[in-house]
Amino acid sequence: MIEQARRWAPRLLPALLLGIAGWILWREFHTLTPDLVLREVKGWGLWRLLAAAGLTTLSYALLAALEWLGLRWAGARVPFRVALLGSFCANAFAHSIGFAFLIGGAVRARLYTRHGASLVMVGQTGLFYGAAFALGMAALGGLVLIVAPQLGAGDIRAPTMAVQALGVVLALVPFAYVAACATFRAPVKIAGHHISLPGPGFAAAQAGLGLIDCAATAAIVWVLLPKAFIGYGSFTGAYVVATILGLVSHVPGGAGVFEGAVLTLLSSLPRATLAAAFLGYRLIYYVAPLGLATVLLVRSGLAEGQAAPLRRTWSAFAPSLIATSAFGLGAVLILTGVGRIAPDRLALLRATVPAVVVESSHLLCLISGLALMGAALGLFRRRSSAATVAVVATAIGASTALLRGLDIGPAIAAAALCLVVFLSRKAFQRTGRWSTDRLLSWWFVGMCAVLAGTVALGLWAYEDTPYELRLWADVGYHADPARFLRSVAILGAALLATGAWALARAAGVHAVPAEPSELAAIRPLVEAAEDTTARLALVGDKALIRSSDGDAFLMYGAEGRSLVTMGDPVGDRAAGRALLWRLKEIADQSDARLVIYHGTPGWLIEYLDLGLTLLKLGEEARVPLAEFSLEGGRRSKLRQGHARALRDGLTFDIVAPPQNAALLADLSAISDAWLIDHGGHEKGFSLGRFDPAVLRHDPITLVRQEGRIVAFANVWTGGRVEASIDLMRHGPAAPNGVMEFMFVELIGWAQREGFTWFNLGLAPLTGLAEHPLAPLWHKFGSQIARRGGRYYGFLGLRTFKAKFDPVWTPRYLAAPPLSLASAILDVTRLVARPAAAGLTKP
Repeated sequence: MIEQARRWAPRLLPALLLGIAGWILWREFHTLTPDLVLREVKGWGLWRLLAAAGLTTLSYALLAALEWLGLRWAGARVPFRVALLGSFCANAFAHSIGFAFLIGGAVRARLYTRHGASLVMVGQTGLFYGAAFALGMAALGGLVLIVAPQLGAGDIRAPTMAVQALGVVLALVPFAYVAACATFRAPVKIAGHHISLPGPGFAAAQAGLGLIDCAATAAIVWVLLPKAFIGYGSFTGAYVVATILGLVSHVPGGAGVFEGAVLTLLSSLPRATLAAAFLGYRLIYYVAPLGLATVLLVRSGLAEGQAAPLRRTWSAFAPSLIATSAFGLGAVLILTGVGRIAPDRLALLRATVPAVVVESSHLLCLISGLALMGAALGLFRRRSSAATVAVVATAIGASTALLRGLDIGPAIAAAALCLVVFLSRKAFQRTGRWSTDRLLSWWFVGMCAVLAGTVALGLWAYEDTPYELRLWADVGYHADPARFLRSVAILGAALLATGAWALARAAGVHAVPAEPSELAAIRPLVEAAEDTTARLALVGDKALIRSSDGDAFLMYGAEGRSLVTMGDPVGDRAAGRALLWRLKEIADQSDARLVIYHGTPGWLIEYLDLGLTLLKLGEEARVPLAEFSLEGGRRSKLRQGHARALRDGLTFDIVAPPQNAALLADLSAISDAWLIDHGGHEKGFSLGRFDPAVLRHDPITLVRQEGRIVAFANVWTGGRVEASIDLMRHGPAAPNGVMEFMFVELIGWAQREGFTWFNLGLAPLTGLAEHPLAPLWHKFGSQIARRGGRYYGFLGLRTFKAKFDPVWTPRYLAAPPLSLASAILDVTRLVARPAAAGLTKP
């Protein structure tokens, strides 16, 4: 229970803060009218607007100075004009979108890497700015608490001595930081990472600029408030607290959370005055710089011939931005349909649109909003099907928003998003199941907020309407209350269905990935195993079940209603047989099924004894090393390809473990390029992934051309009997035939090392029975292998491996006979699950 609370607290805290902020904003602002806010805006005058704009310019200039210092500290020699552009664009985007380190780092990398800065330097620059902001906030908050202890926290009263003591502690933070930078010149270990602190001169400038920047941004809001209402010191205390809460919420720009905190801390100020100041602050400090930064970034890319990198940058960030926009637009389409239709628009509708079209459009627009909010889950995961849903939903939403009430704003927004999604469709290439494990909870909270907002808005709009049963069936131009009730019912039903589905998923079986201590305990068994499949246990994404004596183990994962083992038991056979029955008992207690994936012929009797039915997955290619040679006519193509690779300057080398960080960093760049080129992501369970913590223990083969690494693979060995490779990655500049050259060299190395077999891996859906009386699975799998070459080279992969004259060994899936289809789907989802997602903990 404590572990669950610890895991869910960071996820729920931002949503809780946003929910509290929303309630505060509604409580404080629901009585305001646009006229009251507009009256306050008109009262600003030219000089206050110029002061706010000047303070914004000062803030961004200070941030540019910090950027310049950070680049110099990181060792990057970027021209000042580029640093100025990078600072402005990075901070404008980060302030408005949120996720400052990620968004700002992406913009910086986009601009600075063209001038020789590495990604490490870009990251150091972002850390330098983040530290300056933290130091500035601490110093500003401390000074306010010291100078005005009764006013520094707004309307909240606290003992003066305690407040001033806290202020002294906060004010001393920058001095302690500068002292630490002057004292510790060697790298300092923080949270397991070695970090080099800047010099004392850099640190002092960092703290000073951070303080002035924070003071300037606080003044932007303050200058928009009448000076008779509150002094700068009193307001700044509330500003510091509200800014920190906005950062904790992870809401872009702290929108809503910042305003709600200020309203709570400064409850005596007029609400209309604060609302106008908030509006001006958002427009001057966030929206205007964001628009200018967008124009500058686009012009910069086009002017330097960087249209292609710009498209790649957009492709990288488009899914998140479009998903967020889709969710927001869905909420807007729902909420804007709650209120009454304005009399002038109603008169135009009565003259041009039949009542049945108005009613139908309202329902379709509501469904479009729900579809957009649901599609956001898939858009975040780059699912092509989600993009299709979004295009259709926005097109329908744009037209129905006009027909239901002439809602021009939402209609334009929907049409614009439809165009953006359509033009960005290449960014959504993934197929398959929508993986929602991490996003579903946030989506559910957002849906609850929209439902609550719909109910609150409707109750406020129709507070004078007597609610009667007949209202549910009321239709027509004036049936706004009836449409509101039907909207709430549909939203509630959708939320109830989603909650029931989420509970059904939560009730599924779970598997907890093994701890590092467990992996260390099974390493001797893995090293001694003759089947290199056992090496997958050390990847760390699977759960383990071990015998009492520690002489055998099973690795498994969980998906849906299935507990899926990866391969056969490892270790003592009798103990492994007992582990299979124990895992079947665990599955039975969870009302789940036991599924064996990648089983070998040597364990088929045990799987049949468990009551499981067998399906052939394909055949594994194992090369007998005692008979392998490049000599003779049968191996002429391999011999000629190997000779051609040598003429092209390819060389082969094996680096023994442990691997150093510099080599792994070089290989990581090749791996990332390979993943991008293949349009995929790291997978898990039945495959290894690029994990430096795992790879550092493996021998690594390197193929070089003119001294430059063009391909690599990590070698797995099994009990000095079998050798194989897991990851095979090559760079975009690798010549043709590099993989064949690597295999030939690896097989020769395994021969010299005394291994018996070299495992080339599985050729899925091959080697199935070809006969009219063959089982249905064999017929179905054969057709997939023949006709599915567009999606996966089943036959081409077998043809490639057949060059080495391997011995073909079948591999099986075993599952309960009445659950074969469900078991196959669960295994497919488990294997396709991104490696970063890992396994869920109960």
